[in-house]
Amino acid sequence: MTAPRPPQGFALHHLPTGPAWLRPSIQKPLLSCWKKLNPQAPLRQAARRHAHHRLFQGRAPVVLLPITTTPLIVRPCVHGGLWGKFAKDLYTNPSRARKEIERSSFLCTKKIPTPLIQAALFYPVGSLWRIDIVTSFIPDSLDLASLLCTRPSSPTRVRAFSSIRKLFYKCRQNGILHPDFNARNILLTQSPSQAWLLDVDAIQVEPQNPSQVDTANRHRLLRSLLKLAKLGSLGFTEKEVPSLWRELFPSS
Repeated sequence: MTAPRPPQGFALHHLPTGPAWLRPSIQKPLLSCWKKLNPQAPLRQAARRHAHHRLFQGRAPVVLLPITTTPLIVRPCVHGGLWGKFAKDLYTNPSRARKEIERSSFLCTKKIPTPLIQAALFYPVGSLWRIDIVTSFIPDSLDLASLLCTRPSSPTRVRAFSSIRKLFYKCRQNGILHPDFNARNILLTQSPSQAWLLDVDAIQVEPQNPSQVDTANRHRLLRSLLKLAKLGSLGFTEKEVPSLWRELFPSS
């Protein structure tokens, strides 16, 4: 299979597992660590052999690989929705990674916080591909769903919700529609208080419809909160979500 051409800022490497795009700054520490763990295994698997790795649950388990001054997050790409039940983590081509890198770079130009993509790793499976995206780890952070599960105090919620409103405002300003603006795709830090946008490969830019974009983003988040509450994975009940929502968006 033809190795995909790397985007600007990345170099192409041919590894035992397949081609990879790496930023030069992480090339040496990442490859050195991977070689010690198991260079024949996809990084998503090899990373679990690190003595100090951590797992985060999501659509697919995400692994923290603590190898540099800024640890790395290894995230398998997995299809969502109905198609995801069939295709799971298999892709017909590697364009998924390029799309996410391009959208991540666009968000950075608009000063919308999103973790820096450090590498894209490709694993050929016959005529298909599996893909890992490697990003910088954001320390002392929790996604919105995980934060709410702790039943945070009122002051903590005030700070978190304020940063979320700022994120939504920036998305509205720039016409950024995130079709999967759910509670696990909002990462929160306290120092500084900031909300980060995750899983950005599917974002769309519609600057001509900022109000519609904002409404769609809010509706997607509300559906996510109600779904998680129904599943008992939010720390708040379905009956409590409307009150929580008014606290998050007082003018809604």
